[in-house]
Amino acid sequence: MHFSLASVADLGSARKFAELTGGVLRSWRVPEARVQALELAVAEMATNVCRHGYADGARGSMRLELDWDASGLRVAVSDSGKPFDPQALTAVSEPDPGDASTWPERGLGLGFIRAAGRLDYKSDEKGNVFSVIVSEPRP
Repeated sequence: MHFSLASVADLGSARKFAELTGGVLRSWRVPEARVQALELAVAEMATNVCRHGYADGARGSMRLELDWDASGLRVAVSDSGKPFDPQALTAVSEPDPGDASTWPERGLGLGFIRAAGRLDYKSDEKGNVFSVIVSEPRP
């Protein structure tokens, strides 16, 4: 199964990508807990493209791709903005709910993305592709 959509990279499109991810995955009968995790991951990935990939004021595009086959489920957001390798960042340490000084101001979104599945990132002259891959074969 495959779904793909391209759009201008703006926060409205990031929200739409997340909503469409949820709708498509639900129509494919992906378990709800998995849908919610991937919907949040897409919201974070697409928002990061808008805020950081094209941060210099340039208007760019981004693409959402969903694929589900016998090997598993792949959810990807691609763009032609600045490269960003999420594997190069260390995970944010677990904050103490009772101590506000341990609450990070940035970097929590990557934790949400990592919680959704295995990360894959590729960047070349054509652009960047940030994927979450889940070993959940299509029935």
